[in-house]
Amino acid sequence: MSFRGASLRPLLGLGAIVALLLVPGRALAEDVPGRLILAPIGQPGAYFDLTMRPGDRRTFEISLGDASSAPITARTYDADVYTIVNGGFGGRLRDEPATGMTTWLDYQTEVLHLRPGTNVRRAFTIKVPTDAPPGEYITSVVLENDVPVPGSGPVALGQVTRQAVAVVVTVPGARSPALTIGAARHEVVAGRSIVSVAVANPGNVRLKPRVGFQLFDAAGHLVSTTQFRMDTFYSWTTSSIEVPLASILTPGAYTIALDLTDAAEDVHVTESAIPLVVTVAAVAAPVGGAVPELPAVDQTSAPAGTSGPPPVIAALVLLAVVGVALAVRVVRRRRRAASA
Repeated sequence: MSFRGASLRPLLGLGAIVALLLVPGRALAEDVPGRLILAPIGQPGAYFDLTMRPGDRRTFEISLGDASSAPITARTYDADVYTIVNGGFGGRLRDEPATGMTTWLDYQTEVLHLRPGTNVRRAFTIKVPTDAPPGEYITSVVLENDVPVPGSGPVALGQVTRQAVAVVVTVPGARSPALTIGAARHEVVAGRSIVSVAVANPGNVRLKPRVGFQLFDAAGHLVSTTQFRMDTFYSWTTSSIEVPLASILTPGAYTIALDLTDAAEDVHVTESAIPLVVTVAAVAAPVGGAVPELPAVDQTSAPAGTSGPPPVIAALVLLAVVGVALAVRVVRRRRRAASA
């Protein structure tokens, strides 16, 4: 089970990183000022993996530290966990409302002044409600620099180093895995189409489903296809399947066939005709060359409602090309005659 969060949406040439991703239990990039350490105490792994029954109350400890060469003013708090795009760990930001299992924790927000090479221990209590149904529950404890570190250069972005440790509680009982598929949408990012489909895990266990994606135009022609596995899809959360394509889709009507399968939990759902309407014209400049690992797009059969250049314009273009070719031949003949 992985709690490392990383969005699978490619940046496709975008130069600005707006936010730093959560990397539970480990420091972020070495060049980010203010390296923080957050680790569970008395646990065999990098996160709290607990089994508790309804009505149970237990106390745990976590270590918070400064691994840099300068003092850091840091903020620690508990935060809801959600499933990021294509699966994976995501933690809510400071001051966002606490829901679900986060309300089981007694962990107060605190601003700490950490000295280099030192660690402090904090205790917190988990109390499972007496009416908690069986299933896997998750929340997180977060540590981050309290004030963003100023950036440099023409576009200066403040940097926040975040550490998050997951807190997982399994309430014993029947397992009820489930998946649902929702609506689709299309957007253009840096000259490429991204097709996304809403998905949900209403069951009580985490999943890692295999994804089968097929995109068809209005005539039933297969435009693009790909397969991949989602990262962890947490119980009682929603997310989306995102597929970046190698080019921009032609405006028109499409359908998506989406298959989600988690063989380990014996879950399989499929939708064979999810409607998708592409209305965005190809106004963004396409990126030259092929991009590795992006699904190819075959639009040799244009979707209904679209067409190529009008016949008159096409004829004029052809005549212009022929005229240029003839003019070149005449000039060459005259040069040869003059030199003879």
